[in-house]
Amino acid sequence: MISWSLPAAVLCVVSPASAQSRLTFNKDIAPIVWARCATCHRPGEIGPFSLLTYDDVKRRATQIADVTSRRLMPPWKPEPGKGDFESVRRLTDAELQKIQQWISDGASEGERTDLPPRPALLTTSTASMAAAGWQLGTPDLVVAMPEPYTVRAEAGDIFRTFVIPIPTTIPRYVRAMEFKAGNARVVHHANIGVDRTRSSRLLDLRDPEPGYVGGMVPDARYPEGHLLGWTPGQAPHPVSPGTAWRLDPGSDLVLQLHLQPTGKPEPLQVSVALFFTEDPPTRTPVGLRLGSETIDIPAGERQYTIADRYVVPVDVDVLAIQPHAHNLARRMEATATLPDGSTQWLIAINDWDFRWQDVYRYARPVALPKGTTIAMRYVYDNSAANVRNPHAPPARVVWGQNTTDEMGDLWIEMVARANADVATLSADVQRKRSGEDLAAYTKLLAAEPTNPLRHDAVANLYLEAGRWDEAIAHLRRSLELNPQSASSHYNLGYAMVRRGQGNEAVAEFREALKLDPDYAQAHNNLGAVLLMLGRAGEARDHYRRAVTLRPDNFEAHANLASLLSRDGRAADAILEFKRALALKADDPQSLGGLAWIRATAADASLRNATEAVAMAEHAAALTGHRDLSVLDALAAAYASAGRYDDAATVARTAIAQATMLQQPAVAAQFQERLALYQRRQPYRIKN
Repeated sequence: MISWSLPAAVLCVVSPASAQSRLTFNKDIAPIVWARCATCHRPGEIGPFSLLTYDDVKRRATQIADVTSRRLMPPWKPEPGKGDFESVRRLTDAELQKIQQWISDGASEGERTDLPPRPALLTTSTASMAAAGWQLGTPDLVVAMPEPYTVRAEAGDIFRTFVIPIPTTIPRYVRAMEFKAGNARVVHHANIGVDRTRSSRLLDLRDPEPGYVGGMVPDARYPEGHLLGWTPGQAPHPVSPGTAWRLDPGSDLVLQLHLQPTGKPEPLQVSVALFFTEDPPTRTPVGLRLGSETIDIPAGERQYTIADRYVVPVDVDVLAIQPHAHNLARRMEATATLPDGSTQWLIAINDWDFRWQDVYRYARPVALPKGTTIAMRYVYDNSAANVRNPHAPPARVVWGQNTTDEMGDLWIEMVARANADVATLSADVQRKRSGEDLAAYTKLLAAEPTNPLRHDAVANLYLEAGRWDEAIAHLRRSLELNPQSASSHYNLGYAMVRRGQGNEAVAEFREALKLDPDYAQAHNNLGAVLLMLGRAGEARDHYRRAVTLRPDNFEAHANLASLLSRDGRAADAILEFKRALALKADDPQSLGGLAWIRATAADASLRNATEAVAMAEHAAALTGHRDLSVLDALAAAYASAGRYDDAATVARTAIAQATMLQQPAVAAQFQERLALYQRRQPYRIKN
């Protein structure tokens, strides 16, 4: 048997070749670190130290080897194979092997000439926030707090809202937004809304410091269906194709921040980058929230579980998913069970960490047919074994906004596959949200029955649900506890209007205005009630005050225009209707009102039959051909254009609807119009 052996000289050849292939920072490791680590590990970001340079990385080499080998860093919580997401931050096996080998071989720097240019995002380390690098590239617009706010040193959560005007003079469509905390150590999370009413700005002006205490007002809203916010570790993403959101001129960006003091005064100056597109949206996203707002975890409980489910009422595409909880959550999972019984994962996280949250966008939309059940399940550990438990020893924890409280939300961004199903999906999701919110705030109220703000919150939810009597009861109790609340008087007045109690509503609106004479919406609604009560002169005064205080309030402009039209002041009414439509192009009241004048004005110079038909048809489509005033304008517009048969058809439809609604006087009015159209005559306002 032949035995083979190699001379020693041959064996020695391996060593020089190995030296030549040794990994270096400049050639092999820097691109990985810059792409996977330095987006957070750089000055001003959430990482506790910088990893921009060779010296930075070499100093932390042992720690890097440890946390990468255990897959703790870079942070990417979803389990592989349970949801196909874009922009995955997890190191590939090849990248992990390179890092481990480089450190094992001594963490060589290598030749300076091998170092590639640093990405633009990482080129600025100490520049001002407005000029710092952005992960999504060069923004079209950057807005920032004009001056820093100092977060106090004392312990305890701080809730403060900051208002930043957006300097745009034309409507824009936003395809992406990127948030920079500036001082991420003190920011627990941020909710981002848009206010085009100036309500938030007025609150800011009344507070001597930047921003104001508390949360967003109702006029500050999330763009429809979009998950705008920031949490630690969250990466910015463009919106899904076709879902850019509209930003109107004069809008303010409203940033509701949950702040956590560090034990010393900390400066905070937030900035936001906006990225625009010329393409208007073609799809309307809807934000579904699953979870629980009645969480109550006993001390020591290791397997506290919440679960929720939702059956989609139409065919949908799921675009993104965002889990949210605080420190006690450990296991999260969400699935979709299709009508055929098959189940697919939407996401699973087996080691939840509050410090690393994200909006996870699917690489491809997840198609779910009508009847699919979306289910979520979270497990919490409130024992001493949970190293992230904020209580030592463990204590009972309930649902709430503070860091030491707990939450359990799963936000899902979806779109109806057919545009005709958008309204159905939106209404169904709103129904679910309102019911859950009502359960949560009713429970909070039970714990604090003398807190007027709790009564206000429950009342607002009853108002949304159209449960006027329950809303009135809670608002009355709120005013017993805090009679100086202008908003509570206003809401009580609104509820009374809906209950048909006009005189009582007038009294409440007047109380709101006594407390806050510049309450524009109270002026507008008081004007509407006074008009219903036949007090047109007083109504006109309040409408004018409303549009003076809030020139951007399309409802007030439309109401004033309707009253001017009724008074025979057609030219003035046209100006107000145009102002309303400049603020909201799809307002049916303004479209119908302006169409009526263009079709029926006594002054021929104010009439325009073509324009009247176009606007009235648009208004009728928006209202499903069910609004009687719009149908009146449509019939008059057709008659003005010489389309008498079409005018007669619309008039007959209106007569049938008025009869069904038991409005005989309105039906009789349409009968008179019908007779006119049948005689081939248009309707004209008499001087």
